[in-house]
Amino acid sequence: MLNMLSVCIWLAVAQQSGTVITADEIATTLKSSIANNVVDAPVKLTDVPGGKASLAVLRRTKAETTALIHDRVTEIYQIVEGSGTLVTGGALEGATATDLTRLNAGPSQTGTHKGGVGRRVGPRDVIIVPAGMPHRFSELDGPIVYLVYRFEPKQ
Repeated sequence: MLNMLSVCIWLAVAQQSGTVITADEIATTLKSSIANNVVDAPVKLTDVPGGKASLAVLRRTKAETTALIHDRVTEIYQIVEGSGTLVTGGALEGATATDLTRLNAGPSQTGTHKGGVGRRVGPRDVIIVPAGMPHRFSELDGPIVYLVYRFEPKQ
């Protein structure tokens, strides 16, 4: 399952030596998130010039009924295993503010997703979700595991 993670992942160059996240750290976080039924499990956060960068492991077992917008955080998804349909763009109706700072995702909004473009995604696919863009997994073929690289600019 984690073969593609066998090499170290360089998340950011906050310091001269950079920040390294090992495959073992990712595997341990994923194992813990499965055991505790946690969808979004932060692995590591570091300060970088202009803001913060972080990595989380997400494991979903069912499609999302609402969409999400992160006000300031851009996310990059890297699908590790599983597949489904990711809908991005469109609009968010009936938005409710939610603070996802504990997940390094900052101030966000949830609501009903209207419109957007659905795309099939699977292992090794990479998706960039800019800050302010509604997004959700509308269909899953089973559990999906993906890495989320988050970038939050300084306020």
